[in-house]
Amino acid sequence: MNTAEPAIPPARTELLAADLSQTPQVNALLTDLGLGRLTPTAVVSYPGRNKNWAGATSSGHQVFVKQLEGRNGQERLARAVAYERTHAVHGSELVMSPRCLGWDESARLMVFELLPDATSGSDCADRDDGFGPDWCDRAGRMTAATHHLPTDQPEQVEPATSFLPLTHLEALPLHTFAHSSRAELEAWALLQHDHEITDALNRLDSLSARVPRRPSHTDLRLDQFLIRGGQLYLTDWEEFRRADPARDIGSFVGEWLHRAVLAAVPEDTATRLTPGRAMARMTAEIERVRPRIKAFWQGYRTASAGFHPVPDTPPPHDRQPEAGLAARAAAFAGWHLYDRLLAGASQSARLGAFSRAAAGIGRNIVLRADRFTAAIGLEGAS
Repeated sequence: MNTAEPAIPPARTELLAADLSQTPQVNALLTDLGLGRLTPTAVVSYPGRNKNWAGATSSGHQVFVKQLEGRNGQERLARAVAYERTHAVHGSELVMSPRCLGWDESARLMVFELLPDATSGSDCADRDDGFGPDWCDRAGRMTAATHHLPTDQPEQVEPATSFLPLTHLEALPLHTFAHSSRAELEAWALLQHDHEITDALNRLDSLSARVPRRPSHTDLRLDQFLIRGGQLYLTDWEEFRRADPARDIGSFVGEWLHRAVLAAVPEDTATRLTPGRAMARMTAEIERVRPRIKAFWQGYRTASAGFHPVPDTPPPHDRQPEAGLAARAAAFAGWHLYDRLLAGASQSARLGAFSRAAAGIGRNIVLRADRFTAAIGLEGAS
């Protein structure tokens, strides 16, 4: 579960005052890179869990500097650097990301070219004419290109543990329990008491562990995409690793399903809707976003068919998405609704009707993923 801000912030994010005095390594790195210095009066910051500084340097370069904090900050930086090195050597023209200008591993700093007038995919998706099928097709092609980046760097291999919190489905660690809101505890209880869903998630994890690993973003949310000047960019590569490609596909699909449920059952009206009426509205909203999911999937499959074999990938799976990819992606999309439920619960006192409705949709998809592929837009599965 990730709630990090994009590597390069979207234009509509609220600007905050930035303090350079506590982190002299920022200007030290910029100077070493020949980019000049940021001055206190010309630097801003964007909301997020990591410290960041943005603005024009004394030599006129527009930069965004990010410090990766937290217990796994060093690991996240290593993954982001691994992506930059891989992309520098093998990058496809389909995989566009803001240019990385350098980094300081000891200070956990990365410097990117700032795209000040870019708009995030999430902001675009808020508009009816925003992140439509054409952009989704391009996002699918970009995701496929990512999955076919040649790489053999060992630090990118996903560990045995999956991003599914399987141990939490049995019991919460004391630290997690002590720092969870009441709504989070309700959400975990909803999962832990549902043996069908816990069994299904364990099966998904086991199945996912047996498929060929491919270079993956593994945090593929709409706000990780930026649109600027007719170009689509994918940012925030801090979770880059080899993984089941269904994770990325499922995350993107899950983003649209979450938006559909949110539009169908707003929190302020959820309690006034009968179950039948709520389900009818959710079905209509999923049908509304289905062309976007379908375009993403078709773009993904078309691009995948054009790539050369990936090293260490069995030949039968090179030219087309392997058998079962669509069903696994659907299951991961269903899990994404639970993931958003848990993320929202961390900011809430009680688990609302909307959250429970989203969990219900996610549950149905996880339990019957192979039956839902066509319904949500993952048609033509191999």
